[in-house]
Amino acid sequence: MVPWFALFEAWAVAKLIRSPSFNRAVQKAYRKINRLPDMEAKNGGGRTGPSTLDHFKDEVKTQLRELTWQKRPPK
Repeated sequence: MVPWFALFEAWAVAKLIRSPSFNRAVQKAYRKINRLPDMEAKNGGGRTGPSTLDHFKDEVKTQLRELTWQKRPPK
């Protein structure tokens, strides 16, 4: 085997193994072969409820409503 080809092959294999899409494909195949349930939700991305940003916005709105300067006594 030619040494430059062995170096190229080693580089290509290392690049492939580090690839996220390759790892996802291997994980999907492994789960299918072993009949394991999917880790990701079917609705895309695994998010099923409100995000952290939504919770943060709701909390800020609630706190702003409860500030005393908004509840001035009538004159």
